[in-house]
Amino acid sequence: MHSGLDNSAELRVSDFDPITLAGGTRTEVLPGAIQPHAALLALAPADLTIVHAAGATASLLGAAAELLPGTAASTAFSSDQIARLQALATAERWIERPQHAFTLNAPDATPIDVIVHHASGLLVVELDPRREPAPENSLALVQSMIRRARPAPNLQGFCDAMAAELRSVTGFDRVMVYRFARDGSADVIAEARGPETSPFLGLRDPQPDISNQPGSISRIRVQPDVHAPAAPLWPAHSPRNGLALDLSFSATRSASPEHRLYLAQLGVAASLSLSLVVEGELWGLIVCHHATPRFLPYRMREACALFAEMASLQLETRLAADQLAARLRSTRIHEELVTRMSQESDLAEGLIRFYPNLLDFIPAAGVGLWIDGQFTGIGATPGPAQVAAMMGWLHGVPHDGVYHTDCLALAYPPAKAFAGCASGLLALSLSNTPHNYVLWFRPEVVRVVTWAGMPNKPVGVDAGAPRTPKGCASSWQESVRLHGEPWLDTDVDAAHRLRESLLDVVLRRIDGIARERRSAQLLQEQLMRQVELGLSRSKDVAKTLQEEKRRRVLVEADLSKVLRRTVEDQEAERLRIARELHDTLGQSLTLLQLGFDKLGQAAGDNPELQQRIAEMKSLTADVGRQANRLAWEIRPTALDDLGIQTAIQNLLDSWSEKSSIEFDLHMTLGSRRLPSPVETTLYRVLQEALTNVVRHASARHVSVILQLGDDQVTMIVEDDGCGFVTAGRKPPSGRLGLLGIRERLSLVGGSLEIES
Repeated sequence: MHSGLDNSAELRVSDFDPITLAGGTRTEVLPGAIQPHAALLALAPADLTIVHAAGATASLLGAAAELLPGTAASTAFSSDQIARLQALATAERWIERPQHAFTLNAPDATPIDVIVHHASGLLVVELDPRREPAPENSLALVQSMIRRARPAPNLQGFCDAMAAELRSVTGFDRVMVYRFARDGSADVIAEARGPETSPFLGLRDPQPDISNQPGSISRIRVQPDVHAPAAPLWPAHSPRNGLALDLSFSATRSASPEHRLYLAQLGVAASLSLSLVVEGELWGLIVCHHATPRFLPYRMREACALFAEMASLQLETRLAADQLAARLRSTRIHEELVTRMSQESDLAEGLIRFYPNLLDFIPAAGVGLWIDGQFTGIGATPGPAQVAAMMGWLHGVPHDGVYHTDCLALAYPPAKAFAGCASGLLALSLSNTPHNYVLWFRPEVVRVVTWAGMPNKPVGVDAGAPRTPKGCASSWQESVRLHGEPWLDTDVDAAHRLRESLLDVVLRRIDGIARERRSAQLLQEQLMRQVELGLSRSKDVAKTLQEEKRRRVLVEADLSKVLRRTVEDQEAERLRIARELHDTLGQSLTLLQLGFDKLGQAAGDNPELQQRIAEMKSLTADVGRQANRLAWEIRPTALDDLGIQTAIQNLLDSWSEKSSIEFDLHMTLGSRRLPSPVETTLYRVLQEALTNVVRHASARHVSVILQLGDDQVTMIVEDDGCGFVTAGRKPPSGRLGLLGIRERLSLVGGSLEIES
C-alpha cells in the first residue's frame, strides 16, 4: 500500500498507544519519536546523565543516539553550557513550556537553538538546527501583527486578518483558521492562500492538527517535513522507572504516522498548528500548510505562538462583547415584559396578551403557551394535539426549570413529524401544578457539511485515493437533518431570568390575595356584630344567629388554613430565592472575580487597563455584598441553621448599622430550640416591629426581651419614641403592620399586647 511517506514501516500504528479523540472513533498516536533533523537528550537533573537520546545526534553532537544513554552530558557540551544546563535542571520552579537556553554551532557552522523544558522528572534538551533566518525582534513582529489585525470590524474579519498576517510573516502556501464543532471536528472559517493553492475554505476537517480533547492544551505543533521518517527515542522506556518520556510539550516532537499520512494525502509537506484558547478551552486553531518542507526557526515559531495567544485574548474579548450585547437586548425586553405582567390581574391572560413580546425576547420562529392544558401559539409552531402529546413527555424530563435542545427528534422521536417547525425547543416551566410552560420553537435547518474525507473512515484504508480539497471527488458531503439552530448560552440564561421574574410576580400576587382576604375578614367581623345585635331582639333571630356563628367559625377556620398555607409558601419561596441569590449569583460573581483576576494578569503593565479592571472587580465585589445582604434580608440563614437567638442578634446588628438607634437584647432561652414555625413567626414579628420603630417612633433606644416560660415564650419590644394612640386592645385603624403581626401570631397560638 502506497502511503506517500518514505518509510512505510511507520504505518504500523499498533506500535504506539492510541488515545481516542472526543466525538469520533479514530485515534491519534503519540509516538516516542522526534523530527529527524533535530536531536533530543533527556538528562537526569541531579548529575546530567543522559537517560534518553533521539534524532540527528551523530551529525550535531558526534555520537549516534543509541550510544548516548548512560553517558554524561559533558561529553556533548562545553563547561559553560553544562553550567547553564545544571542551573536550569535544578531551578526552583520547573520549566513546563520549552524555553531557549543558548545557541551553539554544528560542525558545519550551522547555528543550533538549544531548547529546554522539564518532563517526566527529567530535563529535556532539544537541539534544533536553524535552516531559515530568525526574526531579529520577535516581540516587535508580534505587536505589529496584532496591531494590523485588531481593527477588523467583526469576528469573521478578525479571523481573516489573523490568517492574512500569519501567511505574510511565515510565507506558508496556505494559512487557515479552524473553529471546533461539538463533535471534535473543525470547520475552516477563514483562509489566506497563494494563487496556485487550492481552497479549503468551508471544509470540515475530521482530523485537525491539534485535537479538541481534554487535558493540557498544547500551544503549537510543527511538522517541517511529513515525508521524513521519525527518529525514535533511545531507549523507548526509562531504565530507571520503566516509563515512557512525556513529549507533550516537546518543540521537535514528531507527529503520529497516521497524521503525517493524512497530511501527505492532502498534498501537504510541512504544517504548523497554533491553538486558539478562549476562557481556558480550545476554541479553534490556526493551521499553516506548505507544499514543500519548511524548517521555521525556533524564535519564529515562538513568535507565532505568542501571536496566537494574543489573538486568543482578542477573540475572547469580541465573543464576550457579542454576548453582552445580546444580554442587554434581552434585558430591555425582559424588563418591559415583567412590568406588563406585574400589572395584569391574571398571569396566564397577561402572557397570552403579550406573548408576541416573548418572540422578540428569545429569537425563534414560533412561541406558544401551554396554560391549564390549553395551547396558544404564534408563528411556526406544532398543532395543539402535537403539543399536548409532547407535554406528556416533557413533564417526565428532569430539568431545572428550563429545558432546551436543538434536536428535539433525538430526545422525543414523534417530533420528526413536525421537525419543519420545531426541531429546536426551549421550554420554560411556570409552575409544577398545573404544568404550565412557555415554549419557543426553531425549525429544522438542513445543513450540508463538506468533509475533507470521510469523517469515520480510518487513515490508511484505501490510502491510494488521496484527500483533496472542496469540490474534488475525494471530498465527502453529509446532510445534517432534524437539527435546529442551536440555542446560545445567552438564550438559556435569558429564559432562566424570565422564569425567576415571573415567579416573583406570582409571589407578589399571592401577597396581594392575602391582604384582600384580611380586609374581607375585617368587613365580615363588622357585619357579624350588626347581625348579632339584631338577632338578640328575637328568639327566632337568635337561632339564626347561632347558625351564622357556626358558619363563621367554619369560614374563619378555612381562612386560617389558607393564611397558614400562604405564610408557609411565602417563607419557603423566600428561602429558595435567598439560596438562589447566595449560591447561584454568588458563585457567578466569584467566577467573574476570577475572570477579572485572569484578565488583569493578561493585561500586563497597561496602567489604564489595570485601573479599569480593578474598578470592575470592586464593582463586582459590591454587587456580591449587596446580593448577600438581600439574601439575608429575604431569609436569614442563621434562622434555619443556628436558631432564633443568633438570627435576632444578627437582625439587631444589621439595624444598628443602618440607623442611629441603640439596641439592647436580653434572652433567656438557654440552649433550647423552639419549633421552626414559632421561630419564624417571632423573627418576622420582630422585623415588622423594628421597621415601625425606625420609620415612625423617632426613638433613640430599643430593648428586645425574649424569655421562655414553662409552656410559652414571650417577646417584648420597648422603645423611647413618641408612641401612638391605641383603641383598647383592637388594632388601630390603618395600621396593617400590626394586623399582620396579630395574624401571624394567631397561626402559632400567640397574641399581641400594645402599651403606648
